[in-house]
Amino acid sequence: MLLAVRNEFDALTIFPLQVPHFLNAAEIAQYLDCLDRHEDKFGQLQGNSDYWKGRTLTPSDVPDQATVQLFRDTRDRVLELVTGQLTEHLGPQQPLYADVVNFARWPVGYELHPHADAENPGGVPHPFPWRQFASVIYLNDDYGGGEIYFPNFKLELKPKPGTLVVFPGTLKYLHGVRAVTKGMRHTIASFLTFDPTKEYRF
Repeated sequence: MLLAVRNEFDALTIFPLQVPHFLNAAEIAQYLDCLDRHEDKFGQLQGNSDYWKGRTLTPSDVPDQATVQLFRDTRDRVLELVTGQLTEHLGPQQPLYADVVNFARWPVGYELHPHADAENPGGVPHPFPWRQFASVIYLNDDYGGGEIYFPNFKLELKPKPGTLVVFPGTLKYLHGVRAVTKGMRHTIASFLTFDPTKEYRF
């Protein structure tokens, strides 16, 4: 990520962008029904040995083609919305792509310490420097804990189902997730990039 581009994003006041009702009730229900019917596709949780093992499910692993199409439609709407916001505030933009799209489940005890999605402190190389933005869509709120928080903004959120949250991958937008204390937190997670070679196609 070029420094000039990072600075442009950090100067915007629209982030973290919150869009309530990004998904409607029928879309949320379709996603949750798919999760119920295909829970076995996640595989077994591995805990500390592999933090994400058994916790994510990509559209490529979902046998329900109607839900795969909903994933495509949702991805395209996210890209269109973020591009529109950037264009409104910064002028014309190059195309955005999604490099990851997946269900992410958060069982009791799981948390995530503050981090940035494309930068590390002290100039340490980051494994995903092309990730300009993260997007998270919330599918439920019947869980305890699990709030997303942004230490630099002293901001903590527990969005309602259907809400989209988007923020840059820069250090300004360090974020974490509080430990889930009951239930299961369900989201759709994605990362957005200007690099077409990183696009996840499904």
